Amino acid sequence: MATLVDVVGKCEYPGRGLAIGRDSDGLPFAAYWLTGRSPASQQRELVVSAQEIVVQELGGGGADELRHYTAAIRDEDWFIVGNGTHVSELAGTHADCVDLQVALRNIDYEPDPPIRTPRIFAGAVVEGPELLDVVVGSARSYSADQVQHPSLFLRRSEEATAGVVTTYSGTSAQVTTDGYPSVVSVEVEWESLPDLLWSRLDPALRVGLVVIPLITETFEGSILRSR
Repeated sequence: MATLVDVVGKCEYPGRGLAIGRDSDGLPFAAYWLTGRSPASQQRELVVSAQEIVVQELGGGGADELRHYTAAIRDEDWFIVGNGTHVSELAGTHADCVDLQVALRNIDYEPDPPIRTPRIFAGAVVEGPELLDVVVGSARSYSADQVQHPSLFLRRSEEATAGVVTTYSGTSAQVTTDGYPSVVSVEVEWESLPDLLWSRLDPALRVGLVVIPLITETFEGSILRSR
């Protein structure tokens, strides 16, 4: 099984990526990372509050929902992370007890032709050190007018593993859409991941990264890395 660190560094331009799982000690965590090619995409930051993590413009410029959005939401016993406005939509349906895999079917890929970037997400029920009903998936373009919704469901996340998905898998010159979730191994404690993952992202493209412990009911203790 590939490791999370290796997967994050496997290509030059992963776009946006996320992981959710349990570390080598069995503690639940999530990670979210941003890379960008354009100046506008690189002028962003991750801002952590008690219940949300937001991607916002550096310097307070104009908002663009394809680049600025709520990336993660935490409630008392569940967590959702993703790369766009669908995070808030899925959080609302999940709060109404709608299965995330069912809710995913109503999500479309991003309206950014010709790339048609996948919308990726992960969600889970958090019970102490346990991650239950874990869903990692995406809405990706099958053709100009059809959407695929590949998803991975784990009744229980095993120790030292994580589900991971990225928007791209190519280079900055040749963008290749991805959106296919997979399971990877996590061979370290979650506190070690920020530096390890950050070092694997291309310095010219990396924008921000956050690793989030899920052992509390808020985002207290999250570790940020930024340009």
